[in-house]
Amino acid sequence: MTSFILGKNLYIRRIDELTTEEVAVWDQLLLADDLRRAFMSYRYVRTVAETGGDVVILVLYDNHAPCGFLPLQRVAGLRGKVGIFEPVGDVMTDYFGLVAAAGTHLRIEKLLAATRGRVNAVLFSHLDETQARFGLTGEEQRAGLRTRLSASLDQPASDYWVNLRKSDKKLVYDTERREKKLINEIGPITFEWTSQNPARDMAWLIESKKAQYTRTGKTQAPLFDSHKVALLNCLLQSQEENCQGVLSTLRCGEEIIAVHFGLRCHDMLHVWFPVYNPKYSSYSPGRILFKHLFSAAATEGIQVFDRGEGDTQAKRDFANITHQFSRGLWRATGWRGLRARVMLSIFWRFRRWII
Repeated sequence: MTSFILGKNLYIRRIDELTTEEVAVWDQLLLADDLRRAFMSYRYVRTVAETGGDVVILVLYDNHAPCGFLPLQRVAGLRGKVGIFEPVGDVMTDYFGLVAAAGTHLRIEKLLAATRGRVNAVLFSHLDETQARFGLTGEEQRAGLRTRLSASLDQPASDYWVNLRKSDKKLVYDTERREKKLINEIGPITFEWTSQNPARDMAWLIESKKAQYTRTGKTQAPLFDSHKVALLNCLLQSQEENCQGVLSTLRCGEEIIAVHFGLRCHDMLHVWFPVYNPKYSSYSPGRILFKHLFSAAATEGIQVFDRGEGDTQAKRDFANITHQFSRGLWRATGWRGLRARVMLSIFWRFRRWII
């Protein structure tokens, strides 16, 4: 698509302004392998909007039918007033990009210019490398990691731990040794793929995660924001195939050892908020939790665990796929895009000065 005309093949919608047809097409497009991400779903975007996000969607049309959706969130403060946007959910979001039909290819600067000043720039992260097929690229590259449970479609996901034992015997042996030690010293393990008391366990996760952030000096972390907490609690209720909240727990008796809350999109589980009880850190509770998650995943129909952006040893322990995310700034052609760029430069310089 080389040109856009607002009101003809480009529409700017609030979430509740989308037509029934547009929502249905969005859900259908999300079934493509490289778009099947909960963070790019209509349900996720709607939930962010309902919990305080200033969300708009750029809806693309071709031959009078919707063919693409780019959800955006206005940046807070003065930057937002000059038309600067970011990925929906901001720091909470692990994927960003266009959900569109095969063959769609565009020049993002022309798309933004066609909004006539409503969206002048997009400051983004978590743009997956596969978005290049739409003509969307970034600048700064960062690694992302995944765990695919089966090497091929004809291999069962339940074989993952068996195969890992062959490829990384030391990791498997150490994880199983620590699990046996935990059972012997603390008590029998109970694992729940879906928490039987989600409100209580989500509250434990949030408070434990906040305590972790405090210990590590991250006092501006997202879960100190009531809107972000509300987002988690709302997504916990979602049971849609494109965006299903999954809260899993590991216990010894009544004592919580570790908890994870993630988002499921069909056969992919986004690893989002894992946290463990620091009292049991010597047992590597995070690894034990993932051992049980992998075991249950085959029965639950999960093929891929996505770890989002970042390359740490904890993520590498079980990863077998690496891909690339990018960050950057898109801006409209013309003076509006230039004004947005200048505003960002002033903001960044001021922030460095006060820090």
